[in-house]
Amino acid sequence: MSPRPRLPLASLRVFEAAARHESFLRAAEELAITPGAVSRQIKALEADLAVRLFERFNRAVRLTETGQRLAIGVRQGIAVIEEAVQEVRNPRQAVLAVTAMHSFAARWLVPRLHLFNERHPDIQVLLAAIDAPVDLVRDRYDVAIRFGRGPYPGFAAKKLISLFMFPVCSPRLLEQTPLNQPGDLAKVQLFGDVNLAQAEPDWGAWLALAGAPEVDWRGGQLFSNTYLAIEAALQGRGVALAEAALVADELASGRLVKPFDIELLSNYSQWILSLPEKADRPDIRRFRTWLVAQADAEGLRRFE
Repeated sequence: MSPRPRLPLASLRVFEAAARHESFLRAAEELAITPGAVSRQIKALEADLAVRLFERFNRAVRLTETGQRLAIGVRQGIAVIEEAVQEVRNPRQAVLAVTAMHSFAARWLVPRLHLFNERHPDIQVLLAAIDAPVDLVRDRYDVAIRFGRGPYPGFAAKKLISLFMFPVCSPRLLEQTPLNQPGDLAKVQLFGDVNLAQAEPDWGAWLALAGAPEVDWRGGQLFSNTYLAIEAALQGRGVALAEAALVADELASGRLVKPFDIELLSNYSQWILSLPEKADRPDIRRFRTWLVAQADAEGLRRFE
């Protein structure tokens, strides 16, 4: 059997930095070498692989399609090496690091996480609530639960929960202001999320579906996320447009009610993301399986 060709590791490390920054100058600053050295390493790598990795312009560079594919693989490979070295330097108890967005973590995942702990007491979960985008390669999270439309190239991605949107309010509000038809929403304050994603359904979309497009919904109280809007609705101050998963417990307990049966299917979903090279790790696989089973049991995977 012929010997396996040696990987040009030094050139690949330079390539990863240049690809991440899309700049030879910034890569040079990060690696403490000259821009000329970066350029020579990239040219040597392109010659070794017989492909063009960057398009070069007067003052900029841009990854080619081949370069983009290589960058994903190299970035993931470096992350695996860094993790292995870190584990050797600082051995620690294995922890499953999970990140989810604040509203989803607080209203759905945290109240159910004890069920996973009871089933898998050997797996310690670290849960971090983060709304900003997370780089699973550099931020050292094993699983990210994220809100989006997908697909997620370069990741092992699985849809977790479909988002059905509908109004919710406190029973106390209905005692004061009955909501018998969607048009009655004009009589109450409608709570809005100021950080909606592009093309994410809002009050206007639900009101149009419900046949009440004339209701003015833009002047209500705004919040930075749905969690806060739901909290305000619990206080009986108005009506929030919520997704089913975030109000399941409050609806079951009667703290919130659903005045109308009309549900708007969002083109966004909650997704489970992990790096492909980690996706079959036993603790990640068990956590993913548990999440899907829990969502299935609650009827939250009604994809259409």
